[in-house]
Amino acid sequence: MTTATETPRSAGRPRTAVLSRERILEAAFKLADVRGADFTLAALARNLDVRPSALHHYFASKDQLIAGMRGQLTSRIGDHGFDTLPWHVAILDWARAYRLTIGAHPGIIAALATLPVDDELESIIDYERIASAMLRDGFPEHRVVPAIVAIESFIIGSALDSLAPEDNLRPVENATLAPHLTEAEHAARAYADAQSRSAAIETFEYGLAALVAGLRSTTLQ
Repeated sequence: MTTATETPRSAGRPRTAVLSRERILEAAFKLADVRGADFTLAALARNLDVRPSALHHYFASKDQLIAGMRGQLTSRIGDHGFDTLPWHVAILDWARAYRLTIGAHPGIIAALATLPVDDELESIIDYERIASAMLRDGFPEHRVVPAIVAIESFIIGSALDSLAPEDNLRPVENATLAPHLTEAEHAARAYADAQSRSAAIETFEYGLAALVAGLRSTTLQ
């Protein structure tokens, strides 16, 4: 029951959705998928039908917003058992999940790859989990960060490569100038077909296995 001085609440839902961190990040991903990382906070505010100042309550700058986007993607990637599995086993499923997760948002990949991880909690926890597993398994301390960067660089490149045509490396008009490359490209696609995989996935799996095996050999150096 309301008093004479109270204003009754209107029935039903509010006309506009309540702004939240999650809603801002969701809209930012949608905008980045269309416009890439060059979008502005003003454009994001227009898509959300709010003033730019409303976004600053959640993200003081675009860099903070990008960091939040990376944190959300990191949460989607998941743990994959670094606490219990050997690092070189856990890293395989982690890398696969990482590639799929960032591959779903190619427009933001470059920004995610170049922004420092400082003060972005989810990524710091994720990298710490990997580093701890590697050190626990005897990986040389001075090689841990270069190894993580090498693996992540490969994943990011593979995510971008998955957007290219399957036969991106196949000579067409100049095939006669590169007979070995032409046959090798054909053989690679035929092998991928025999494994019931796309050429991009087969390439990723081959490269990931080779990279991890090579990094494991550095434990002796």
